[in-house]
Amino acid sequence: MLAGVIAACTPGDPAARRVTASSPPPAAFATVRCDEVIGGQRAPSGDLEVIGDAVALPTSKARAQALQASDVNVPGGGAGLFAKQGLLVRRGRHVEVAVPDGLSGRFWLVWGSPGSPGARVVVDRCDAENEWIAFAGGYIVREAGCLPIHVRVDGGAAHEVLIGVGAPCPGQGPAPRV
Repeated sequence: MLAGVIAACTPGDPAARRVTASSPPPAAFATVRCDEVIGGQRAPSGDLEVIGDAVALPTSKARAQALQASDVNVPGGGAGLFAKQGLLVRRGRHVEVAVPDGLSGRFWLVWGSPGSPGARVVVDRCDAENEWIAFAGGYIVREAGCLPIHVRVDGGAAHEVLIGVGAPCPGQGPAPRV
């Protein structure tokens, strides 16, 4: 069983180092391959909200504190923040997680290995021993905030959830300090 999908990001973290001022422009859409799974578990932890019975995220409804974030260069250059947070998906389900159009260029998703920052990430019906499978990665933002994410499962309607990245959403406490 995976001990926990949530982890603090340190300056030496490979995902945080991966995005630099010289990184290529972010992809508009990225597919996370099933062979990029880093582990699995029977069920999501209590600080993750299950959306569409298929994806578990640290939403403002489920998580008491905003995600901890550390300094990073954002795609295309400039300073920003990276919040390390794995993506947990139910096996056998098609999941799309996307940044709303109005936030493109200010907020990116990055999961998988090596993972490329993008505005939309797709995981397509992975078969696995565990009910829930995890992918490494997280959120990259130009500045801390409470940010909307759109989640679509098996081609159904999009659900909007809020994620506190470096700053809390209403009802959340501030991100933990290192």
